[in-house]
Amino acid sequence: MRVSTTVRARAGLATAAAVALTGLMTGAGTAEAAGSYISSNSGGANVRTCPNTGCASLGYLSNGSGVSMLCWVDSQWVYPPSSNYASNRWFKVNSAKGQGYVHSSLVAGQTSVGRC
Repeated sequence: MRVSTTVRARAGLATAAAVALTGLMTGAGTAEAAGSYISSNSGGANVRTCPNTGCASLGYLSNGSGVSMLCWVDSQWVYPPSSNYASNRWFKVNSAKGQGYVHSSLVAGQTSVGRC
């Protein structure tokens, strides 16, 4: 009985690992970076349709809202107080408001992703 319990436990762990790995993959096999979240001096961030403050907002995410970083692009420079620091880097993210762009200074817990 002990052997079958161990075998079942190992099979369950393997299945859980496969499900977790599958959940990290999107589109054409591009891995998403999980664990990132919004952290802004102003309390949140807009998710935009393109990497520019003049683009439409898909919605507003409050501080602490999770995002999955997909890739980065250099575009419009944004300066404080509209951002936490000056930068032209934007991240394409998946969020509760949809897939769009957030200025890099407003994303905490950043992980390495490639260029869009």
